[in-house]
Amino acid sequence: MNKKLILFSAVAVLTLPASLVFAEEQTSTATGSRQQVRTELKEQREANQSERAEFKEQSEIKRAEMAQKRLEFQDRKEKMVEEKCKNIENKISTRTNRYQNNAQMMEKVYSNMQARVERLLARLKSAGADTTQLEKDFGILKTKVEKLKTDQATFMLTLKDSQTFACGKSEGEFKTKITEARKVPELIKQDREDIKKFFQTTIKADLEAIKTKLAAEKATTATAPTE
Repeated sequence: MNKKLILFSAVAVLTLPASLVFAEEQTSTATGSRQQVRTELKEQREANQSERAEFKEQSEIKRAEMAQKRLEFQDRKEKMVEEKCKNIENKISTRTNRYQNNAQMMEKVYSNMQARVERLLARLKSAGADTTQLEKDFGILKTKVEKLKTDQATFMLTLKDSQTFACGKSEGEFKTKITEARKVPELIKQDREDIKKFFQTTIKADLEAIKTKLAAEKATTATAPTE
């Protein structure tokens, strides 16, 4: 019995160091695993942080690109509006110059017409003709010419105002001025037709009446007996 106890103790003593070594190896392995897990977790956190930073950077880049595109679109829009304004202003300017040249030409025509009638009046008075009706109608003719000049001046002013409103004011004001400007040419046309009709019918009729009367007086004088 004692021999068996002694043998068991000896075996236990011999196996004890191996068990300790095995336990130490297990402890060491567990410690290494925990360290590895901590390292992997740290690397994962760093990777996540890097991804978030990259995502944030990409988002900022996209926002900046969108802002740049909005600015470019706004620039293109403003350029289009500016070009449209310039085209409108150029058209109005061309129209203004055309009507101004035409007005100057017609003013010269009416000025020559009035000068011609005034010369005829002077000659008829010198000849002893009764020019009362002609002078009255000539006054009416001059009033009609002055009305035409006033309407033309109003039209030119309206055109110039619309040119200013084209880009400097609201669209509503511009349309209002353009609408007003479009009405005036028809009024000017009516003024010119009125002057033309009055001259051809009334003034010429007055001159013809004076001519007929002078001819009759001349004939009467020629056939009158000489004392």
